[in-house]
Amino acid sequence: MGREQRASVGAELSRDRAWLVERIVDAVCAEVPAYRGLHGSQLAEVRAIVAWLVTRSLELWVEGAVRLPGEDLERLRGIGRARAADGRSIGAVVRAHRVGSAAAVRLLSELVGDRATAADVFALSELWLTSIDQISEHLVAGHSEAARHLDADVERARRVFLDDLLTGRHASLGAIRDRARTLGISPPDPGVLVVAEPGAEAGHPPRGGAAWAGMDLLDEVGHADALATTRSGRVVLLVSPGTADRVTGPLGDRPWRACVLAPRALTDMAAAYRLADDAVEAAPPHAFGGNGLLGEADACVLALLNGGPVTPGAVRRAVLGPLLSDSHGHLLDTLRAYFREGAATAAADVLHVHPQTLRYRLRRVRELTGHDPHRPWPRFVLETACAIAR
Repeated sequence: MGREQRASVGAELSRDRAWLVERIVDAVCAEVPAYRGLHGSQLAEVRAIVAWLVTRSLELWVEGAVRLPGEDLERLRGIGRARAADGRSIGAVVRAHRVGSAAAVRLLSELVGDRATAADVFALSELWLTSIDQISEHLVAGHSEAARHLDADVERARRVFLDDLLTGRHASLGAIRDRARTLGISPPDPGVLVVAEPGAEAGHPPRGGAAWAGMDLLDEVGHADALATTRSGRVVLLVSPGTADRVTGPLGDRPWRACVLAPRALTDMAAAYRLADDAVEAAPPHAFGGNGLLGEADACVLALLNGGPVTPGAVRRAVLGPLLSDSHGHLLDTLRAYFREGAATAAADVLHVHPQTLRYRLRRVRELTGHDPHRPWPRFVLETACAIAR
């Protein structure tokens, strides 16, 4: 097959590029575990890289080339650097390219079929097989360069690591662990996420702004694997459940608005960050109470009210928690009666119990849920959860 014939076949294959790309990406996701969790922009980026490699391979095949040129190799180094920055394991990246190359050779050979000679098919296969060595070499080189740069500034690298968790850039738990090992840390899993907004009340401006405040709090936590960053003027901390009290204590002593969530898996930190950050943004001033803190239940109710990514069932569980068990069903009935009747004595009459018994039950509600039904915001949170159908 001459150059013109190859160009004709190449143009036809290019028209089928979208189909080819999907089949190659499917093969990679099926064979490489780290790529199964990709979604959204991450998956779109993988498709774009595959589309570029398919297009370049067909162009080089038409020209009779057997290797990728220098400009393509530099682009591959850039891809390797990007994968180091987002924490994807270089082993997984190289394997993905090998799997994708094998799938591409197979698919292209099938599509070319009887329109190409054995020499043409061999030339295409030789190009891909030669290129995969170049691809692997330059991906590893770019990844190593970026990893050295990141590790040269450990604090910056730790902030980038947390930023990537908060934006969902890490593709899988394996990728998270690989990056953590590179940094020499063991991030808490599950971890407690804290989003705090240092305010400037009379005579108490936060020294140095959010960045200083975050580092200062991290010093008070005193845990080597705790992480901190700043996003949109707010401090974000990731700490272990056992050290969370060391954060909430100092927060209560400062003019801050903050949300402290229940422990989450590291793979759930992107959703947790959206929940907590939206809560700090949307909560009315009186919701923060005397200690300036919102909790899981507050954040879930605020998300429900503002159309956030939370289900009614999740709100009920977050707010009512222990009251949903059979052993505490009488407390939930008491709470509903109190809200319905508007006064403890009236609710006691309806339930046929002594008013003192009803007041004791309401105290138990406060102890079990952390929400006092006599105070405006906690009452609102409890009443919202009670109003949700079972």
